[in-house]
Amino acid sequence: MTTPDRHEQTEYCLWDTSDREFQVGIIGAGSGFMSILDILGNEQYQEFLPGLKLTAVADLGPQPASRAYVEKLGVPIYETFQEMLAAHPGIDLVVELIGSRAKLRAIRSALPDTVSLIDHNAAFFLCGLHNMLQVSTHCQVNLDRHKELLNAIIDEVRDDIILLDKEGRVVDLNKNVYQRLGKEKAELLGLPCWQVQTLDDGRPFCCGQDKDCPFFSTLSTGREAEALFTRLDADGRLMYFRIYAYPIFNPLGNMTHIMVMRRDITRRTYRERHQQHAEKLAVIGEMSMYLAHEIRNPLFAISGFTKSLLDSANLAEKEREKLRIIAEEAKRLDRMLSSILSFSRQTQTVSGPVDINRVSEEAVELMRIGYADKGYRFVFNADPNIPRGRAESETIKQCLVNLMLNSMEAMPAGGEIRVRTGMEEDRPMVEVADRGRGMSQAEMDKVFSPFHTTKGQGYGLGLAMIKKMIEEFGGQVTLSSREGHGTAVTLHFAPILAGEEERQAVDDLKAPRDVA
Repeated sequence: MTTPDRHEQTEYCLWDTSDREFQVGIIGAGSGFMSILDILGNEQYQEFLPGLKLTAVADLGPQPASRAYVEKLGVPIYETFQEMLAAHPGIDLVVELIGSRAKLRAIRSALPDTVSLIDHNAAFFLCGLHNMLQVSTHCQVNLDRHKELLNAIIDEVRDDIILLDKEGRVVDLNKNVYQRLGKEKAELLGLPCWQVQTLDDGRPFCCGQDKDCPFFSTLSTGREAEALFTRLDADGRLMYFRIYAYPIFNPLGNMTHIMVMRRDITRRTYRERHQQHAEKLAVIGEMSMYLAHEIRNPLFAISGFTKSLLDSANLAEKEREKLRIIAEEAKRLDRMLSSILSFSRQTQTVSGPVDINRVSEEAVELMRIGYADKGYRFVFNADPNIPRGRAESETIKQCLVNLMLNSMEAMPAGGEIRVRTGMEEDRPMVEVADRGRGMSQAEMDKVFSPFHTTKGQGYGLGLAMIKKMIEEFGGQVTLSSREGHGTAVTLHFAPILAGEEERQAVDDLKAPRDVA
């Protein structure tokens, strides 16, 4: 038995083994003629077919439209296929579109062995390829259009959106992320997520992999996850972020990617905290009447009987000491109750134009007189161009004094306390800043809550009371702090607008006066 030659055993695809271009001649203008012309002249088909060049056309018959189109292409036309083959011996692929069996037999018999033939039946496969590409092109156009629309929508979202693989590497991200970094998207693809996430000032959001990140929860469970994170901005102000993680599955149901979205909820959180603060104050106000009736009356009785017993001469010193403790604790309870009632009541102070610079300077001077010789230095910087604020002078002075006392407690060994006035967002403000121990993020999160205190004494109403009084004037209180670097509390006031003081003076003159 003869073994076939090795080369005879191997089947080759002509397209794979040849880089030459086929010269094509078309005979007839039957069904599929325009589609085949499109295939031969459209570069899109080069991905699916070998190189094809239309060399000549023959036997068009009574087809004026087809003839005019071929002439427009600059391709020579012949009356018979014999003339075409004689004029172009280099043709090596003939497409027959006449549809006549007798004509097809004649063509086959006339073609040399070096010329391949696609008859009108096989040409339907080319027409099918043409139709498939047309549908594919239409789908691709629609897909590209929808992709552009989706990218535009995602890029306009103010949240950070990052698509990650299961290793936590960036696959895609929206404009928010790469524009903040000042880089092109392509530069960030493939990096770990924590190297891409930053704050608005460019500082890293994470210093490495954070196991509390919802990405890891979604990675392990395959379900959506979210978590709340806090960070400090460049000025030491507390910021709140909500991070969400969503699993992405393929058609087989396998998780292939995880989308992480980071949303800055600082403003919303402050609004919610303000609402909660107001609701808490309302509850305290309702409780105050109960406290006044249920606690103060028996407290007066305890204090009275204790004082009466202390005046007795028949007590031993041991019993007298116990009574003194009872008396001191009763006084402490009374002070606590007074603070609670004072905090819960709506202030009756009438607000008006206040010279923020003058009141601030008076408060600073008052503190210099009392504490300059105790190791504290009070620095005051005034902005002479700020407008008057809507408030009440003595109340603001009291708030500033309390803030400076807080700063002194944060610096028990002494130090510098800075008070400055200025403008922020079209509002006059005064800031009290120290270089004390500062606050942790957890402390900053609760600092304005009533009865929260980090001190060993007191009732936690200091900053909460200041916030309450300033907000009743239509102002706002903000705080920034860093552990080991100090704290700054800023009082913002509603500005007195041009002409408002004059109108107030006229109204005061028109007001009726009592006649003695």
